[in-house]
Formats: sequence, C-alpha cells, structure tokens
Amino acid sequence: MGASQSGVAAVSDDPAIAEFFNGWELYRAIIDGNCMEHREVGAAITPVLAERTSPFTILDLGCGDAALLAPVLPDLPLARYIGVDIAQGALDAARALLAPVRDRVELRQADLMAPLADAETFDVILISFALHHFDAAGKRAFLAAARDRLRPGGDLLLIDVVRTDGQSRDDYLDFYDDYVHTWPVSADLAGRIITHVRRNDWPEEVSTLPQWATAAGFDTVTQLYQGGQNTQAAWRLHRTP
Repeated sequence: MGASQSGVAAVSDDPAIAEFFNGWELYRAIIDGNCMEHREVGAAITPVLAERTSPFTILDLGCGDAALLAPVLPDLPLARYIGVDIAQGALDAARALLAPVRDRVELRQADLMAPLADAETFDVILISFALHHFDAAGKRAFLAAARDRLRPGGDLLLIDVVRTDGQSRDDYLDFYDDYVHTWPVSADLAGRIITHVRRNDWPEEVSTLPQWATAAGFDTVTQLYQGGQNTQAAWRLHRTP
C-alpha cells in the first residue's frame, strides 16, 4: 500500500493518503493479522542489524508504530533511532513501543523524503512498504539520495510490494484484490485496502529495484526475503566502506 504516483513530492500532500495512514488502527489490524508478513520480514532483516557491533544510527522512513524494529533494538548497540512518518497516531504508538530505548529515540512527523534533503548521515536506513509511493523517477531519486545519506559501510534495508517480472500493473491489482480477500480482516477493511491499492500503488517488477540500486551506486544488493505470494520482497543495499 502507498501513496499516489507523485514522484518526489511529499506523500502527505495527498489528503486521501494522509487520511488512510492517519487511521492507524486500520494498518495496525493488518500488522496484527500478519497480513503482509511483518513477522517474517522482521526475521529476515534482524541478522543484518545484528552484524553491527559498534554504536550505530538508524533512520526508519515510514516507521509506522516501529513494530518491525522495536523488539530488537534493546539488544543492539543503538546510538540513535530516528523514526519518520506522516501519521501522528502511528508515532504515538511508536513512542510507547520504543520506551525501552526512549533516551536514544527521535520521532518526526514528516514526509519520508525530508530527512534525505539534509546533510545528516546514517549507518542504516530502513524503508518498509513505502517506496511504491513514488513513480519510477521518484524511486530512482530516492535510491540515489539514500545512498548519499549512508555512511561508508552503511546499509539501506528496502522492503516493498513488487510485481513479478512481466506482470502488468492491472494484472497485479487483480491478483492483489484476490489476495487481500484471504486476509483475516473485516470485509469493510478489505474493501478500503483494495480501493486504496488500486488508486495509489505503483509497484515495480521485482528485478527492477535491484537494478536501479546498482545504478544509484550501491556496491552490493542482496535479496533477503520474498513472500506475500510473490507480492513483496526485501533487500539489503550496501555501501562499501
């Protein structure tokens, strides 16, 4: 799920998108039902974070309630966590979940591109189920900007919905419509999700994002996960020291 095909413009500029994500209890139902396999995705990215033995800074773009990282951060040498989301309700929930590391947490209500416009750099950047907010040019611009904001030896952890290679967007949307109807959510919520996806989601083919990441200057691209009946994937995009 995501925002309109709007390039690098602020996602929150679209009132329909802001309304959907500000109703955080709706997205929380998706997470609680593991509809988009957040548990499996979390298990896939945790070993990458566990490789870090020195204090590190992580920027979590579109952080939601931080449920993907909150369980593992207390066990890591975390120097600073910056969570960014357009939904204040999600940030309020994140503040509670991140209580064990509250002294190292900063939460910002902002568009996910905002931190990438500054000169600050990070050891890890996470973007989860958000990049399909943008059109092709916007996605490529994001990858280039994120690479520039990573410190040497840094990782961009990219999780997003995808089309299979050769699958049209229309075919993807029809497939996703059927897929959502298998989720353990109410019929009303399923209908709202499908309407949102059809209006706003622009996923790329699964082989495209790694190609663009390489073109953006990432030295290695490693796929960590593919699931959701092949509708989503996760990658580690690494910048060599």
